Amino acid sequence: MVLTVRSLRLGLLIVTLFDVGLYAVAQEESGVGSRRSPDASTSPFYGPGGVYAKIPTRDEYGRDQLAMFRAWNPDPTGNHEANLEAINPMLAHVVRKAQVDNPGLRFVIGSGKRDDKLQRRAVAWGWSKTQESPHRSGNAVDLWPLDREGRVYFDPQTQSRIAVALKKAAAELGVAIRWGGHFHGFKDRDRSHFELVPP
Repeated sequence: MVLTVRSLRLGLLIVTLFDVGLYAVAQEESGVGSRRSPDASTSPFYGPGGVYAKIPTRDEYGRDQLAMFRAWNPDPTGNHEANLEAINPMLAHVVRKAQVDNPGLRFVIGSGKRDDKLQRRAVAWGWSKTQESPHRSGNAVDLWPLDREGRVYFDPQTQSRIAVALKKAAAELGVAIRWGGHFHGFKDRDRSHFELVPP
């Protein structure tokens, strides 16, 4: 009988530990927990190389923000060069110069030239306020900072450093640009956004 009670207690302990482990995994995958899975770099949930591992799972409206980022740009680092080729060559030159002149400041084009469908999605999601965005003509980019591991993270101080680098490169090239961080009335300002100033 003593052996049976001990076996029963041991069984309950194992079940409880297993149940707690499953709860922690569910919390982490749902974004409730504050820590990310240590193998985020291999999980398709966070994109190639875990590029979206630092993006909160849900946005302020409770939407699946990670799914939105993956649908918007499935591979921002892999798509960077193609995005550079698609935008206005003057703007591409400014972005390239800023990257070359600031090798320790890592960023990619998260959004460049947009077709009608992509711009409609941006407006529907609240990522843009107008269908007539300069992104449509390739005259705007959204630059996303990368951390040391190559993961997108929207740190305002890093975004300000990117803005300084872009403005300096543009001034040296004689190209007039405008930074969304100075926009008024847009939610959180648009710190990722840079556009050519129309002549």
